[in-house]
Amino acid sequence: MKRKQTMLIILFLLILGVTIIGISYAAFSYARTGENLNEISSGVISMEYIESDNIISMEGALPTTDTTGKVQLKQGEYFDFSIKSNIRGDTNINFEIAVKEENGNTIDGSNIKYYLTRIRSDGTEEEVMSPKTYFEDSTANNYTGRPANMMSLLTGNINTQGEVVTNYRLRIYVDENYNPQGDGGGLVYKTRVNVYGRSNDYVADAENRYCYENGFNTLSDCMLVIENESSSVEEAKSLIASKGTPDFSKIAPNDSEEDGLYAAEDDLGTSYYYRGAVTNNYVSFAGYIWRIVRQNGDGSVRLIYSGTSTSDTGSNTSIGTSAFNTKYWDPTYVGYMYHEDFSLHETENEITEYRNFTNTTNYYFSDSYSFDEESKVFSLTGEKYQGNWKEDHEEIINNYPYTCLNASSNGTCNVMLQIEGYVDDERMSAKLISYSSNSYEATLENTTNSTLKTKIDTWYEANLLNRVDSEGRSYADYLSDEIFCNDRSLYSGTGYLLSPTTYYDPYRRIATVKEPILKCNSLTDRFTTDSKNGNGNLTYPIGLITIDEASMAGGVLSQTNTSFYLYTGQSYWSMSPANFLNLYTTDRMWYIDSSGSFELPPISYAYGIRPVINLSANTKIISGDGTAINPYVVNLP
Repeated sequence: MKRKQTMLIILFLLILGVTIIGISYAAFSYARTGENLNEISSGVISMEYIESDNIISMEGALPTTDTTGKVQLKQGEYFDFSIKSNIRGDTNINFEIAVKEENGNTIDGSNIKYYLTRIRSDGTEEEVMSPKTYFEDSTANNYTGRPANMMSLLTGNINTQGEVVTNYRLRIYVDENYNPQGDGGGLVYKTRVNVYGRSNDYVADAENRYCYENGFNTLSDCMLVIENESSSVEEAKSLIASKGTPDFSKIAPNDSEEDGLYAAEDDLGTSYYYRGAVTNNYVSFAGYIWRIVRQNGDGSVRLIYSGTSTSDTGSNTSIGTSAFNTKYWDPTYVGYMYHEDFSLHETENEITEYRNFTNTTNYYFSDSYSFDEESKVFSLTGEKYQGNWKEDHEEIINNYPYTCLNASSNGTCNVMLQIEGYVDDERMSAKLISYSSNSYEATLENTTNSTLKTKIDTWYEANLLNRVDSEGRSYADYLSDEIFCNDRSLYSGTGYLLSPTTYYDPYRRIATVKEPILKCNSLTDRFTTDSKNGNGNLTYPIGLITIDEASMAGGVLSQTNTSFYLYTGQSYWSMSPANFLNLYTTDRMWYIDSSGSFELPPISYAYGIRPVINLSANTKIISGDGTAINPYVVNLP
């Protein structure tokens, strides 16, 4: 039966709740129904809600899919608004965006989908709330001042100093599962957007005060005892250890495991790591939000970068994007640092299958090749032939066996293919002629920074080393020199020749046996600034997460996981090598992709950068309970 049209009219009003903490004022809340702009401020905090003029008003709206509803861009199909903050001083704002249905609606909210995005500076959008039908939370939120019986769209914490404007876009549409049969048409749905804000000081009584009231004043101790409100650190450790070892072949969260802390050995002792849909591992440090990955064996606390607000997702949870390394054609380049002890290899590589080409593309082939000693690249010489593999493989094999697989006759390559035979229309057997590593041991000499390390070090200098806290101390003073593991130990292959394929041990642990570890197999791969516990090759005490740590957190190869705490909606690098794949003559590293699964992309691709640091074991907590509303705030003793 043909669906009847459903008229949908959506009207937006405003409630703004702002909490202000002045130097000499008691905490208070402010809320009123306003027009397009309301502001109240003191010398410390101000917060504004700013509406656009584009009110949603859709007439004759039909039920639609999420795919269609999420991209509505016509006038009247979306509503833009902004939250503007200006923080000066040592405080922050807990905020919440919510909606409330108006009276007089003639279509039930359970048939209406809400979808919220954040608008980036370049005009593109990132999802901050997936499509949801309207529901009401019967519980008020004391952290933000939101009353009960509203639908919460987004909560977060603003702690960035100075003026910050965040732009949002809300779309509302009729759920595709709604059947308008018999509704008579002419239905109306009205709702209003509400924004609430309170300073963190206001809700101090609402935070979990267990650590402060029981003398656990370091982050290292509090993160352990607060989980079960243990009477001592030793009791907390015993309870955590009693959980045993999770099933790492399954994503977390899952029905058979408890979210929270688990125990495993690392190179310095017993480590306590977070797993699953953890909600109490947020830390506010140096003007940024971090998530606790684990307590290291020496009591220091490992953090991964998560943006400037606890509500950040996607690209906002990284410091940018980068290739792991722009060089990719030799096993040495999986190193966070590496060493090029290379020479010409014309016969050492085994004959292998090769498929990194398009079988119908016309490439150039030749009967000879040359190698340029200065530029270290190969090129075709002699008689050349242009053709494609599918149609011309017999001619190519018999007369023109050398190729860079370039569409230009003058193209160069880092690896020359000497074609040996036909496998099928999409694969050739070939010998790889290369200017490449002379030994596995040489690849492990850490003399040159990877592309990614250079970017991370630059960020560290600008944002931690050369910035100070309120007492004039560099944020670098908070950090401990801990091991970052770039595990290049071998599972199979030579580790330096281009064929056969080299597989590194993180591949075995994560892809094959599903047994991650926190120990680092080789001293050369234990990146530290000092040689006491590692190789001493780092410039600064900052690195990346390992795929083993991400596995312990709840991720699994090729399994979507949008619920564990490391999921951000953006793909980002780990520090763990996977393999050098001779089929494509390229290195591959492990990464956490945008669906939360683990994959193995080429290292030359650009993905997100989420730096990892370690706070010293004696770092104090001065406020917070690790939740998104109340992240831990830290200080030095």
